[in-house]
Amino acid sequence: MTSTLFAVSTLLSLLLIAAGNYLLVSEELYFNALSAQLSYDQIKELLTEGERWSWLTYAILPLFNLCKFTLVATCLSLGYYLISDRWLFRPFFRVAIQAEFVLLVPGLVKILWFLFVQTDYTLVDLQIFYPLSLLSLVGANSVAPYLVYPLQVLNLFELVYWLVLAYGLAQQLSWTLERGMSLVASAYGTGLLLWIVLVMFISVSLS
Repeated sequence: MTSTLFAVSTLLSLLLIAAGNYLLVSEELYFNALSAQLSYDQIKELLTEGERWSWLTYAILPLFNLCKFTLVATCLSLGYYLISDRWLFRPFFRVAIQAEFVLLVPGLVKILWFLFVQTDYTLVDLQIFYPLSLLSLVGANSVAPYLVYPLQVLNLFELVYWLVLAYGLAQQLSWTLERGMSLVASAYGTGLLLWIVLVMFISVSLS
């Protein structure tokens, strides 16, 4: 069951990435974005190299998902251990995979948005867009670059993701939804906060 969920989740992620690249990304976008910094030949060479190594994105996605689910499950396991003195991992790993399906929806929304709503877009628009997020409300141009990622993370889908995690924990542990949400907030929430701080630190360091 867990392996099937993992395979389906990863397959859907791959399909969304492939669809996004095929339907939304074009050479014109790259030329418009890079023409001020690079020559035509340099951009063409960059695109050729990108196509040559594009398979790598699809190849490492299963490993990326495995690491992500493992980290989420580890946060939940540590939180549960601290309050019960009992270590559980496998059920939490399955819950992490189940909740991941929520985070696939923004990818589909993104494709539909740029296909039918904002049809005139740039490469930067594709990179920073996240539906129903605080960033979409305030606008990327009005905030410092290091705040872009945190404002992307603060979105409605992330809230639903927390709720699905909490519901999964409640089902696995015979808890109330409120108690499951408390564990998600204290365990996963702490891990997410540390990750956001790390990304912000890296953004500031590279700027």
